[in-house]
Amino acid sequence: MAKKPSRRQRPPRAAAFAVALALMALSFALGWFFGVRSTQFHGKILLVNDSHRLASDYVPEGLVNLYQQRHSFRLAGSEITLTRETYEAMEQMFHAAEEADMNGYIVTSGYRSYQRQTEVYAQSEPGKAQQPGASEHQTGLAFDVTVETNDGFESTPQYAWLAQHAHEYGFIQRYPANKSDITGISYEPWHYRYVGVDAATRMWQSGQTLEEFLGEK
Repeated sequence: MAKKPSRRQRPPRAAAFAVALALMALSFALGWFFGVRSTQFHGKILLVNDSHRLASDYVPEGLVNLYQQRHSFRLAGSEITLTRETYEAMEQMFHAAEEADMNGYIVTSGYRSYQRQTEVYAQSEPGKAQQPGASEHQTGLAFDVTVETNDGFESTPQYAWLAQHAHEYGFIQRYPANKSDITGISYEPWHYRYVGVDAATRMWQSGQTLEEFLGEK
């Protein structure tokens, strides 16, 4: 009769299990680096600029049509969309502005597809629009806003209110004055980007751009 294998002859199950765990960890790490990093996510913040571009087929999940939602702001058109998280934060912000008797905000632009940005870029004067793939509007996390005024939006009390309170709802003024050497974009007081309350507050307190906050400059 054949002898049963001794303990030393049996497969080292603990060692095999440890190797399997190590391989799983390595696979996860490689997937994160080549997947998440390749889409330019830094933590939970998506960076999009001339050096960090989105693919032509990138479309954010969960886009909602603002015209079909409850809103405390006016819309320049009925086809403006944003991600739901961005819309909900924006609605809270403009509702708070309304409660503070700060009214008249008009959202003029939200999500733009790569193809739509191609058209906008082709129709714009040099330096007035980002190239396709380099526009934050493709993320669905950014919107443009204005009010009825004969002067620039930056001269209005509505702008002043956003400058003091937008961070409380997770928004930053993405392209501030005197920072074009860092952002690559000239001053746009009307362009706001959702990054979350914590990051927005830290950037507002430090005066950093998104690039500086993420260590890109």
